[in-house]
Amino acid sequence: MVNALRNLAVDMLLDIVKAYSPTGAEEKAVKILYEYAKTLGFDKITIDNVGNLIAEIGYGEKSLALIGHIDTVPGEIPVEYNGYSIKGRGAVDAKGPLTAMFIAASLAKRGIDLNKHRIVVVAAVGEEGDSIGAKELLKKGFKANGIVIGEPSNNSIVIGYRGGMRLEITCKSRPSHTSSPPIEPSACDKIIGIWSKIREMYNTYTPQSNSATAIHISCGENSRFNVYPTHAILIVDVRISVSGSVEAIEKDVLNIVKQYNECFQRVVDFTPPIKVSVNNTVVRALTRALLKTNTKPRFVYKLGTSDMNILAACANNNIVAYGPGKSQLSHTDEEEIAVDELLQGIDIYTKTILEFFNILD
Repeated sequence: MVNALRNLAVDMLLDIVKAYSPTGAEEKAVKILYEYAKTLGFDKITIDNVGNLIAEIGYGEKSLALIGHIDTVPGEIPVEYNGYSIKGRGAVDAKGPLTAMFIAASLAKRGIDLNKHRIVVVAAVGEEGDSIGAKELLKKGFKANGIVIGEPSNNSIVIGYRGGMRLEITCKSRPSHTSSPPIEPSACDKIIGIWSKIREMYNTYTPQSNSATAIHISCGENSRFNVYPTHAILIVDVRISVSGSVEAIEKDVLNIVKQYNECFQRVVDFTPPIKVSVNNTVVRALTRALLKTNTKPRFVYKLGTSDMNILAACANNNIVAYGPGKSQLSHTDEEEIAVDELLQGIDIYTKTILEFFNILD
């Protein structure tokens, strides 16, 4: 049984990793996963209109959703298996956790009441981009009593992610000759002044703080005329504290922008932060599962964002993130997961499912 499980896990992950699936090109990997879901005995398997694969076991009203993502960042790397670990794009982030989720759900099938309980496993698309898969689930009214997000977590329980916000700031100014003092600060001077103040205000990289990065600055024209720049644009990526809010960030930045005449801001996109209680049902179930595998639970917040930020509303914040693999290897050319890590992830997900329904009942 142990060897059969190991072989299944290795074969499945290798097949999915070999199907290179950067954001927007997930179809091949989804088709492979679809066939594995049929082999694993899922009762219902569908692919929605954006490409999410949704597989279900059981028919009950009480549900636990396990949601990982099938897409990867761009940059294909050779897929290798040395008998101990699997290397390849997505092995850690997040095809390893996703493989473990599908196998765990299949193993948990005989331990639940199929008429009362339902396990839903989702391979979401687009997480490394604009999270189109998660947003589609939210839009279509997806609901579950609890959700586990599959992200590599170094055996830690992730109970929060910072939020994200992209702001576009534009400035205008009147033209004048560069040989004389400007009539007013140039658009360039204004935008640089705004960015300096934003950077000074948001410059700490911890889960409980905000940080900002200028991802685009432009001003002036590449011309032969000696005229002070009259137009400037700044795009800022702000990461929002797990205890913060989109509204507070917008207000803070607006207070800076208003100090400069003819400068304006616009919210391009945002993802609210998420912070959940260690006492919610799914966190308790995961904690028990870790303890049963002699793993000491460790609660952490993440600096970035994930589909957990978007999907928390689908389970009334009864959500958590956990997954096998070392998160520091995500998006690197050394992306690799040990088979033992993968098997441990399967075991912990399986126990989490059973513990969750035990608590819920």
